[in-house]
Amino acid sequence: MSVPVNVAAQPAQQKVATKKMNAFKKKIVIFSFLAPALLLYFVFMLYPMLDAVRYSLFDWNGASSSMNFVGLENYAALTQDSLFLRSLGHNLLWVVLSLVLMVLPTLVLAVLISKVRKGRMFFRAAFYLPSVLSLAVVGVLWSKIYDPTMGPINTFLRAIGMDFLARNWLGEPFLVIPALVIASTWAFYGLYMILFLAGLQSIDPQMYEAADIDGAGPIRKFWYITVPSLRNTMNVVVSMVIIHALKGFALIWIMTQGGPFYMSEVVSTYVYKSAFSMNQVSYAAAQSVVLGIIIITFTIAFNYYRERTE
Repeated sequence: MSVPVNVAAQPAQQKVATKKMNAFKKKIVIFSFLAPALLLYFVFMLYPMLDAVRYSLFDWNGASSSMNFVGLENYAALTQDSLFLRSLGHNLLWVVLSLVLMVLPTLVLAVLISKVRKGRMFFRAAFYLPSVLSLAVVGVLWSKIYDPTMGPINTFLRAIGMDFLARNWLGEPFLVIPALVIASTWAFYGLYMILFLAGLQSIDPQMYEAADIDGAGPIRKFWYITVPSLRNTMNVVVSMVIIHALKGFALIWIMTQGGPFYMSEVVSTYVYKSAFSMNQVSYAAAQSVVLGIIIITFTIAFNYYRERTE
């Protein structure tokens, strides 16, 4: 009586074994596609990050053959470093100004360009052009624009008799960060404009037609249709603006190198000076770890908030 039962169970066991084998082969195929990218990600992203954390626990000048383990002393020193705290404050100011100057104005610009009937491609290309320029070029260009004696801004102000408004835009402590943020905004607004334009194309035109029937004006359609419909795009843009503002380096280094009197010093420029001017590589690594934690924490918190509110 037991023989027929075993015979009936064998096909079922073979079927289960075959299913497991197919699932295993499928995982192997997926892993084989992901492995090269994961390997590169580990070698060029994760390993340097982990190495930076390791360096931050030592006292090393970058050239010595020996490193002294100091634990968390570098992090404790950061809490007493007024220049680091000031640099962090400048980063936060940069974030606020970037959000104000980039998000809503860029969205309005994208909406205006989307309404253009003729020459839309020209305006898209023209406004996107600054985004393809190197930050080195942008830095040199805006340094000339802000030039206190020959720059076009002060030249124009003097020409219309408003000499009292002419300033040394990169030389006055309270003007330097707004001036740098404006230059940064000019360099990146084309990218965010393209994102908003792509988002605008996904909005159902019937929503605007229904609003027209109800007598809604352009401003009400903008606030009650366009802005809510671009919620996901807006989240992406806000995330990119904040991350860029927190890790910005090239433009500041080219235009001011953190001056005058450290008034445009941000964490990234302070990290560079600590590592390569003061030969405090471990201390610089601790600064970069703190900045990385801030950026990662913000990114996770912002995405968590976004998912909770959707």
